[in-house]
Amino acid sequence: MSLTSTFAYEINPFQGAVIEIDLFPDDISVFSHTLSRTLKEVEEKGLQLVWLFLPIQQAELVAPAVNLGFFYHHADENGLQLVKKVNSGAFVPGYATHYIGVGGVLIDAQNNILVIQERYHTRRHYKLPGGALDPGEHIYQAAVREIFEETGIRSKFLSLNCFRHWHGYRYGKSDIYFVCRLKPLSSVITIDPGEISEALWMPVDEYLNHPDTHPFNRKIVHTSLNNQGLKLGTIPGYGSLETHEMMF
Repeated sequence: MSLTSTFAYEINPFQGAVIEIDLFPDDISVFSHTLSRTLKEVEEKGLQLVWLFLPIQQAELVAPAVNLGFFYHHADENGLQLVKKVNSGAFVPGYATHYIGVGGVLIDAQNNILVIQERYHTRRHYKLPGGALDPGEHIYQAAVREIFEETGIRSKFLSLNCFRHWHGYRYGKSDIYFVCRLKPLSSVITIDPGEISEALWMPVDEYLNHPDTHPFNRKIVHTSLNNQGLKLGTIPGYGSLETHEMMF
């Protein structure tokens, strides 16, 4: 790479320059000089931000980037995303702030509800099966998947009935937990022993009055029993269930 070259970048809709390099030169002095020239060019164009993603195998380039005014935005298993304000008043959008989880209310034809005991929990209580959404997964899909993985019960999504928004969760992030009503399509339980110590079909009245039922779980079961909830739907010309999860 010559001393007069700059790194290739694209300009995003928010007047930010997104540097598009898979692997940077290993020579730190060449990297620093080229990045510096890139910053100068971006500034001359009147852009607001410069986005720089460093792959994990080039972690040694973090320090020279920080020395040029970049700061951490977020990281994942592949590397570190940095950003620099070219304009000191530029707005830097935040990264993910929430975890998303889902629980399922499944009641069979005999008016029994599917409940579990988690293997690793500080307090013994029966709760609803469920868990966290995977990247790119819709809420209704996660509900069906999590229930099957934990209990072996196949089910069909019926409605979204309530949710809880909680701050101060893992790593200081917030948590949104959705509660869905599902129709059981099977009855034989096969637990995941890595997560679940017990799963059973319990009469609904017994569950609602059980001393080990947390008040939160008691409330959301009552709510799911007493309202129809939101159903999956689509809007013509606005995506599909595969791309846009909408409930009305």
